[in-house]
Amino acid sequence: MNIDHITDITIHFNDPEWILEHITIGLQASSDDDTIKRPCDLDGIEQYLFLKGKLSDTSYSVKLTPDLLSHAGIDECRAWEKAMENLCADTQITSLTKLLSDMSGIPLEAPAEPDISLHVITNSEKYKGAATILNRKALRSFAREHHTNMLFVLPSSVHEMMLSPFAEKATADELSAIVREVNETQVAPEERLTDRAYILCL
Repeated sequence: MNIDHITDITIHFNDPEWILEHITIGLQASSDDDTIKRPCDLDGIEQYLFLKGKLSDTSYSVKLTPDLLSHAGIDECRAWEKAMENLCADTQITSLTKLLSDMSGIPLEAPAEPDISLHVITNSEKYKGAATILNRKALRSFAREHHTNMLFVLPSSVHEMMLSPFAEKATADELSAIVREVNETQVAPEERLTDRAYILCL
């Protein structure tokens, strides 16, 4: 990104309306960095505030600090509230079978009785969309559609998570092994969350 593009972004940093329009939530492995963040109910993962936008065809993100919010005159509680609102307005849940089919251009059919039915939850840009797992309304709706109130959650990367209706055929330990293998072989270290799966009760 050249200096002109950086200026295009930072010129808005004192504009509270622009910030509230572009603010959202990201997830990262627990850290000690100096950003606005708070615990997540998934052990080992924390949520943080960032600004998300696009310049030309490039997505960008800027983590928010207390100073940036203070200079813009935005209360931190208001920032979290608006970020969650923006996140919930941009949540998508798609079956893994459909996602792979769309990517390959080849129609695929899900197994008639899979041990586990995987779905991807992310945002429309599939960019830092793992935090959409915080959209409990969307999760409860998904769970109702699958006649359950429990979900397996597999952290795929900072960009998305995998969901599955709870099934006794699978265990959290088995799914955690899958997460570890995927992290080690397919996910860049800076984009990893944790090496374990979770069970959410809704």
